[in-house]
Amino acid sequence: KGERFFEDKPVPEADIEDIDIEFVKAYIQKIGYSKTPIEFLKENKGFVKEKKGNIQVSSAAILLFGKNPQLYFPRARVRFIRYEGIEEKFGTEMNVIKDVVFEGNILKMINDSIAFLDTQIKEKTYLGKDGKFVTEEEYPKFVRQEIVVNAVTHRDYSIRGTDIQIKLFDNHMVVES
Repeated sequence: KGERFFEDKPVPEADIEDIDIEFVKAYIQKIGYSKTPIEFLKENKGFVKEKKGNIQVSSAAILLFGKNPQLYFPRARVRFIRYEGIEEKFGTEMNVIKDVVFEGNILKMINDSIAFLDTQIKEKTYLGKDGKFVTEEEYPKFVRQEIVVNAVTHRDYSIRGTDIQIKLFDNHMVVES
């Protein structure tokens, strides 16, 4: 329809003070970018633009490098919900036993969500055929990482209705993005 991508649109109330410059600095050091953090933001992906003497900060810049992206995108967060049993219940039968919210920039949400999810996974230990003990996780580490990364990176952040939700039941996991 000719509409610009959501990530490229400037956030009207945001300015350069909303960007965590130290985080950008650490990022550009990792990728081997030799200019300053401000130059990186201006020269790459249009994270920051100057228009008629005013600085415009894109949605992507806030989500990736913002000090507090939830000020501008309140539903840009991950919510982990652990249920007792195999189905979600409501009202007087509500069966939520853990409810944790993760906020921050996209990388922080991914890292914090994965680290917490790791603590919630069941492990089964048994004696293997070779006489050695074997420990198997309910969901392999790679699978846990992949579902969180996919949910956070492929999220349509223009949606303002709900958080990304990771729902863990006794016999399955559901991710809603």
